Amino acid sequence: MFIRFFRSSFPIQYLVIGLIGMMLWGKSFIQPPPMPVPEGPVPLYELFYNFLSGLPRLSVIIGFILVLAEAWLLNVLFNKHELVLKNSSLASLVFMIIMSSSPLYLTIHPLNFITLISIIILNNLMRSYSKADDLDLVYGAGFFSALGSLFYFPYLLMLFIIPVSFILFRSSKWREYAAAFFGFLTPYVFLAVFYFLTDQLANQIAMYEKMLSSFLFFPIQLHTDDWLIGIFSLVLALWGLYYLMRGPMEKTAEIRAKTYLVVWLILVSLLSVAYSTTLVVYHLVMLFPTLTLLLTSAFLGIKKKRWAEIIFLIYFLLILVNSYFYNPQ
Repeated sequence: MFIRFFRSSFPIQYLVIGLIGMMLWGKSFIQPPPMPVPEGPVPLYELFYNFLSGLPRLSVIIGFILVLAEAWLLNVLFNKHELVLKNSSLASLVFMIIMSSSPLYLTIHPLNFITLISIIILNNLMRSYSKADDLDLVYGAGFFSALGSLFYFPYLLMLFIIPVSFILFRSSKWREYAAAFFGFLTPYVFLAVFYFLTDQLANQIAMYEKMLSSFLFFPIQLHTDDWLIGIFSLVLALWGLYYLMRGPMEKTAEIRAKTYLVVWLILVSLLSVAYSTTLVVYHLVMLFPTLTLLLTSAFLGIKKKRWAEIIFLIYFLLILVNSYFYNPQ
């Protein structure tokens, strides 16, 4: 039912995804969860937090719209670069469900913003594969890596996905490395000038030094239902990785390289968890673009479609029940 319906991509599919999202977010519209408190030097997220933390329902509405837009953009990215079945909207649905997997996520939080930024970076890097003059795209990838860190500090390490893309795409131009580096520096140059003019530069430098020198591992405190969803997701992801690694061998070198680039996001997410501090539960969202690709591949790769539909329905119902009966106490 679900998988068969979302194997195509028409406006009606995205309308249904919006309705399913509203179903998953239903309780949060009535009882909105709080926005997480900013951690570390994150000036852009602090702006949103200061404005929206006292307006929880508005925060939920904006967060939902942002997730809905990201679901569409990620699906466009996967389809455009042929990482999933062409003209399928299933990735949008999977992303919406994953982003609703915990009631804590059903509002605006730093990872909302960096997920959108990750999509932009991936799109820039993938477009650079077949473009002779790609310095603007590489510069943009570096720029958005730094911009994302102003919403969520651990996102600094996203810069390393750029040289990974150069290796995967067999590119060794020194000008690309320079463009990425200067793109990364640009937001911080403007930020440093602002802090200098407002006499905050010394304090902010000290804050950055403290964060960079501190590796703070906080245990991930999840409830039984969260662990159940997490284990289910992991099994499906490994299943999807099997299909993904087996399938791309029949595809072009370009599609294989782009597929592996998305999978490499897992390593960036794992390396940066040391800086996540008390936001470690939200840090898991960094994995969701890759998880979306893996789960979509799993559901599309299962030959017996009836079993695929049953597994998908169970997964959806687990998250739906969790969104309404989750108890933070």
